[in-house]
Amino acid sequence: MRQEALEKIILETIDIPSLPPIAMKVLQLVNNDNASLKELEDTIAKDQSFSARLLRIANSPYYGKNRSIDSLSTAMILIGFNTMKSLVVAASLRDVQRKFGIFEQKLWEHSLAVSVTASQIAAQTKMMKPEEALVCGLVHDLGKMVLNMSLSEQYALVIERVYSEGLPFLDVENDLLGFNHCNVGGLIARKWKLPKNLEVVIEYHHTDKFPFLDDPSYEVACQLTKIADSISLHIGTGFQREVALSDIGLEYIGYNEETITDLIEKIKKVYEEQKGSLMG
Repeated sequence: MRQEALEKIILETIDIPSLPPIAMKVLQLVNNDNASLKELEDTIAKDQSFSARLLRIANSPYYGKNRSIDSLSTAMILIGFNTMKSLVVAASLRDVQRKFGIFEQKLWEHSLAVSVTASQIAAQTKMMKPEEALVCGLVHDLGKMVLNMSLSEQYALVIERVYSEGLPFLDVENDLLGFNHCNVGGLIARKWKLPKNLEVVIEYHHTDKFPFLDDPSYEVACQLTKIADSISLHIGTGFQREVALSDIGLEYIGYNEETITDLIEKIKKVYEEQKGSLMG
């Protein structure tokens, strides 16, 4: 099915949520070459809950840096404008959700596990910046979040079948809905004008074909997120059955089933430390 036709069906079927106003304003400022650091800091500081969440992400142990960020200005200086754009998107996702039940909790825990895993892989392999890998993991399942909100009854059937039969979400979504969370997530990312690296990860983290070879960093981000997703399922986060290490494609990141053991133990430790606290 052509992209335009598929997007038309999605738009007719689901309600596309708005990006929270604080995130929209911050992204506009970050994309404005004339905006000052002070203007950006003042805008974020007006929303105490959001700014606290942003600082928690900035102080997460993913980066492996021995420093404490106690202000938004320090965060922006250390993290940089481009990464700050991505962190703003990640921090705003909790404001998009209208409810937070068992599935939402499981989805959040899985996204957290993927972000921990992706950032640890990035730190070990130097294939991309750990903080960028962190945000890719946090936002990769944006499409699932929106489908669960917009088509709650139908998506409950998807979740039930995934859980009971151990099937991949993508297959069940395509079968029951006619499209999947990657299609939906990519469309939302474009509507929200998210940074391009996040858009491609949200849309292509389950694919083996990458239509953006003009920038190889996008493919690396997708591949790392895909591998992190599978490792996170291997350690038991999410609704699907565990994925065998032999099916993950570890060779892409320079590991095999034996050498990945220590990294997985570290991932589990960091994940348990962060679970439930990072973006509450």
